[in-house]
Amino acid sequence: MESLQVGTLVINPLMPDWGPGKVVRVDSNRVHVVWRDLPDRAAKLMVTSAVQRAPDQHDDILDNLPPLVEKEGKLLLPKARVTFKQAVEKFFAYFPLGFDDPRFLGDPKFKGERFYKVAAHRYFVEHLGGRRFRDLLNNDLASVVKEVERCVGKVNVLHMTESAALSEGLRDEHAARRYLEALADLLEAEEISESLFAPYLDAVSGLPAPRAKTAKWTIATIIPFLAQPDRHMFLKPEVTRNAADSLGFELNYRAEPNWLTYKCLLRMAHIYRDMLAEHKPRDFIDVQSFFYVACGGYEAIAERKRKAKTISEVD
Repeated sequence: MESLQVGTLVINPLMPDWGPGKVVRVDSNRVHVVWRDLPDRAAKLMVTSAVQRAPDQHDDILDNLPPLVEKEGKLLLPKARVTFKQAVEKFFAYFPLGFDDPRFLGDPKFKGERFYKVAAHRYFVEHLGGRRFRDLLNNDLASVVKEVERCVGKVNVLHMTESAALSEGLRDEHAARRYLEALADLLEAEEISESLFAPYLDAVSGLPAPRAKTAKWTIATIIPFLAQPDRHMFLKPEVTRNAADSLGFELNYRAEPNWLTYKCLLRMAHIYRDMLAEHKPRDFIDVQSFFYVACGGYEAIAERKRKAKTISEVD
């Protein structure tokens, strides 16, 4: 058999349900393998005779594994994994009709996961869509600022201090124009690239808000996401990092907004939208909600409420 190396994709003929695996260490006649469809956090130690080189040496999930850490002789992923099958099962447990479930879609009284984000997107399209953004920017900066703030105000995903920092930064006419021009360039581009995203991030960080910081992922990604949810993703650090770690996907996360992290997030979003194709996600609003629900977002809310109730009862 051809010798196995770190990075080789393999299969276990006796365990087809494991899917393909990736060799992450070779020790003499044994290999440590992360199997795509097993929820194990630790790489499984196998004798080399038990595995075979996979016919296809490409897999979207295994190609994007994060670095493993060694503990007590085991190679571990960042946290306990959620396989794609498990993620889909959890999502459908909350929303039996998937992305068309009434509870997922929401309505004016029950926002669900989608309604209020779509409302904000439609507001952006109606007031700043197409050439209107650029035309207003050239002739009526104050109107663009007002419409951007109104659009963001239709969602509750920013903390009040973040919303205040964005509004404060947009009060500065020079910084606001620089930021909005970079945003317009980003939204008009055929391809999302570093050459456009990096200047946009510079413009975000240049918004002056003495009492808070504007160079934050939430502030940087919310407006592109609401403007073009078919192209851009919203990055909320705790939620997004948890999803990437749970799914075993390398986000290359850094707290300071940067192109590499965002490029990895877009790659993850595209991969999972393709994997979810049979369930017909409409855009990255659906994909982002899938990540949140499938990777424990609702459980985290319930746990916070439980702890708050416990503290209240003690007090």
